[in-house]
Amino acid sequence: MLILPKLKSQEKGVAILVIILLMTLLLFMAMYFLSFTLTEKNISHSQAWGAKTYYLAEAGVAEMVWQLKNNPSYETSFETNPAWTVEFTRNNPFGADSGSYTVSITNSALAHGEIISTGAIDVGEGKTSQRIIKTSVYRAMGEGGAELGDNCGYADGNIDISASIVNFYNGSAYSDNNFNANLWSTVGIDTDLNVVNNFNEVMSTVLVGGDIYAANYPNGPAAEVDMPAVDFDSGDPDSYKNIADVVYTSAQFDNMIANNSTITLNDPITYVEGDIDFYGNKNLVVNGLLVVERDFEIGRKLCRGFSCGLADATVNHTEGEPSGILAKRKIYFKTFTGNIDINGVVYASDQLTVTGIPLGMDFNAAGGLISRKLTITSVWSPIDITRNEEIINSTLGVAEFSPVITVEHWEEEY
Repeated sequence: MLILPKLKSQEKGVAILVIILLMTLLLFMAMYFLSFTLTEKNISHSQAWGAKTYYLAEAGVAEMVWQLKNNPSYETSFETNPAWTVEFTRNNPFGADSGSYTVSITNSALAHGEIISTGAIDVGEGKTSQRIIKTSVYRAMGEGGAELGDNCGYADGNIDISASIVNFYNGSAYSDNNFNANLWSTVGIDTDLNVVNNFNEVMSTVLVGGDIYAANYPNGPAAEVDMPAVDFDSGDPDSYKNIADVVYTSAQFDNMIANNSTITLNDPITYVEGDIDFYGNKNLVVNGLLVVERDFEIGRKLCRGFSCGLADATVNHTEGEPSGILAKRKIYFKTFTGNIDINGVVYASDQLTVTGIPLGMDFNAAGGLISRKLTITSVWSPIDITRNEEIINSTLGVAEFSPVITVEHWEEEY
């Protein structure tokens, strides 16, 4: 009889212990859930503040670029003082408690500068959300094609050639920074190799018919040559947009590509607002000059709908008239590019990239390649660049206005 009460007492003790353990577990789960919820809330708030601060910093960059384009004092200093720097701050630029941004520009050379913009918002409790955006800006300053001298391949920055065969015929090659030949490249230059910084030849063969000028070679660095300026779309009556014979929107031009296997442009100057993305067993024939307000890209994909194949491009020149392909931003010749036969200038205000032209395809550019940075990579067919002074001078006249180009944009978070 004494055993039964004892067992009941033990059962009660076990039950209490289980209840305590369950309550403890529930308490820990509740604390974890609360902590998780608070963390998610803080992350959400942090992301929201971060986005607002990022746009503040972007506004700083935009204002500095606007000043370079529209403020005569800024414009003159940017273009004439290689050591120019200036900074300003805007408090609450979008109303009360909207934060602030501080933006500066520092020139590294004439018309070449770095913009740093810091956006900040007070989020309370002594904390500040901050974003820093940095971007490089430059403007082409050369007065016409004559500034190029005998250079048929020109880059305002690096020329990078990797695993490629490249020939510069009837002229020289010029890099305003470094000329790099890598990974079993073969490069032939009929006249001189002109490099302002270093010439680097790694596992490659570079044959130069004339002299080599570079900071790391006995002749010393080449003299600096300004990139020829092109007026794409300023208000000047002589800008290419204003003198174009026909102007297409990007959508109109894309529809023309989609509905035709061969696109023939017979007007002396054709201007396209926006980008051109040309791919998918198509053939582009330009009887004159094609001017693109943003990027020109060819061979990005193999197929456009059910039309599959390589994309070809031909540019024909009439003596005394401009010819070629000019892009305000970038030009890409990509993996599914077919035969390229350009009697004209290929000009990109920013990057010009030739990548992976298939074996057996021809790439001929009689006139010249001109860009801020020239990159040729893994091209198994020769890239032939031939200087033609008449074409260059007919296409690149003296331009009073040229765009301010922003490149190499990156962000830091705090």
